[in-house]
Amino acid sequence: MPAKRHISFYMWSIVILLLTLFVAACSDNAPERELPNGVRTQLLVKQPETTLPVGTPLTVRSFTEAVTPGVSHVELYIVQLSSQEKGDIVDLNGPHKLIRSDAAPFDQTTFTAVQRFTPLTSGHYVIKVVGYNRSGTSAESEYISFDVE
Repeated sequence: MPAKRHISFYMWSIVILLLTLFVAACSDNAPERELPNGVRTQLLVKQPETTLPVGTPLTVRSFTEAVTPGVSHVELYIVQLSSQEKGDIVDLNGPHKLIRSDAAPFDQTTFTAVQRFTPLTSGHYVIKVVGYNRSGTSAESEYISFDVE
């Protein structure tokens, strides 16, 4: 009998050790990812493969992450608009044309924005999204472009 208790003790010790290792491996002890300038913004849509009709609403989805102090808001901009009717290019390298600004609904570290706008003139559009944290630091997304007829 003492031998059975001895073996049973070792078996239970091994089981407890394995459970402890399993729980330690599954727990999230990874440090928080560092974000450049404290904010990261990316588009969750790709540019349309076909020309869009004038007056058709376009939905732009984006994701902004700001660990500390959290996401404040996201802005959608037109960076460039080339008019097909007049043949001119309106390059908005200075102040870009703000289309929408949407605030994060509560104090949060990530925010997925769904922003809609309707192109009312034909041409080639280039847009971007800018996400802001609560201290005013911003991060731009990549640009996407599309044609509207």
